[in-house]
Order: sequence, then structure tokens, then C-alpha cells
Amino acid sequence: MGSDGKAKETEVWKINKVQLVYDTSEVTHFNSAYNPGKHTASTHRLSALVTPAGRSYVCAAQQTLTMISSDHQKGITVSIYDIQIQPFDIKSDFVFSEPYKCITDQREQLEQMLPLVLGLILGLIIVLTVSVYHFHLKLSAQQPQLPRDRSLYKNM
Repeated sequence: MGSDGKAKETEVWKINKVQLVYDTSEVTHFNSAYNPGKHTASTHRLSALVTPAGRSYVCAAQQTLTMISSDHQKGITVSIYDIQIQPFDIKSDFVFSEPYKCITDQREQLEQMLPLVLGLILGLIIVLTVSVYHFHLKLSAQQPQLPRDRSLYKNM
């Protein structure tokens, strides 16, 4: 895990490497595996879970990490979801700092709120239009109306 940036506001922590050790000779998870035994899978040039310093990373959405295994250079994917993680700057035991939502969760929250915001704006426009029309009718009713049909004029 690394820390980047010069000022405290721009400092971030992120995961640079994930390593997974698995045993394909374990028949409960691997049935008739090719080349059974312990293998190690590692990420390559990873920069994941980038989070401002002093905050915890929170993500409900699924994220996938791609790894290369020592077992004949096989590709392995690890899916993580519904996580909250903080490697350091923990103020007390089992208490996370202020959460920082992942971009996918932020986008989903925006997509959920967007119809509500647009509906409120549309409702406000309708109310304003009706109000302006109502006041226009009141003002025009107070002014003397001249007859539009010439036959209504009396002969002089």
C-alpha cells in the first residue's frame, strides 16, 4: 500500500499488489485439478481502491481483480463486493474513519437521485408557469377592456 501526494488534502492510499495462495489438491474446491498443489496468483501493476488518506474505502458494487498464477501462467479473476477497508490511520479498534464511496456506488446513487431531482425541477417549472399565468390574468382583468368587435361601438 502506498501513499502519494505532497499536501495532506491530496494524499491517498491504494493497493499496489494482491497475492492469493491456493491449493488445487484440495478436492472440496477443486475437483480433478490439472497439476494439483499449492500455487500463487499475483496482480501485475495494480492501482486499486484509491482512497483519500485518513478515510475508509467502501464499495457495495462488484469489482474484479485480474491475477496471473504460478500454475502455468493461468489467468485468475477475484471478485470482491460489499467491502469496507482501511489499512492505517484507524483512530480506535473496529471503528472505520469517514467512508469514501467507490465511483460505481457514487454513479448508482446519482442515477437513483437523478429522476427525483429532475421531477422536482419540472414540478417547480410547472408551478412557476401556472403562477405567472394566474398573475397575468389578474393584472389584465383590472385593465379596462376595449371591445374587439367593431359592431359593439356605438354610433356617434
